[in-house]
Amino acid sequence: MFSFILVIHLIAVCCWFGGALYERCFIVAGFRKEAGGELEAPMLKLLLGSVPFFFTSVMTILITGITMTIMGKYGFLQWSWIGLKQYIMLGIIVLLASYIAPRMSRLGKQLKKNMERGEGVEDIMRAQTNRLIVYLDIMHLGVLVNLILGVTKFF
Repeated sequence: MFSFILVIHLIAVCCWFGGALYERCFIVAGFRKEAGGELEAPMLKLLLGSVPFFFTSVMTILITGITMTIMGKYGFLQWSWIGLKQYIMLGIIVLLASYIAPRMSRLGKQLKKNMERGEGVEDIMRAQTNRLIVYLDIMHLGVLVNLILGVTKFF
């Protein structure tokens, strides 16, 4: 059973990390390339639409991670490689729930209003998106660190 849960956990991590690479290399790059252009609003809509995908990955990782921690009797939030992974994941969840998701939601509502009026992305929206991209990068970097910790069991 532990191996099955580990496979599900690893698939969710690969989905998250693969999605993050795609988001960064294609969606964010396309959004920035199209700044002021006709495709800027659809690229921003695509970026904002990635929230359910990442939320599903986070919840799968969280549930399988908690299950494996209990099954392996590792303990929670202790000073070890697994404890560090748990702290990083906790930070990611707090960042996602308290900062990233609410701002992406507000930005999405504003974008929808603008698109209904036939307008594009405003400068303030561009600035907010660029700020969000930095936080998304920090979040995805946390996933990469957790992936490295999980593979190496560093300490």
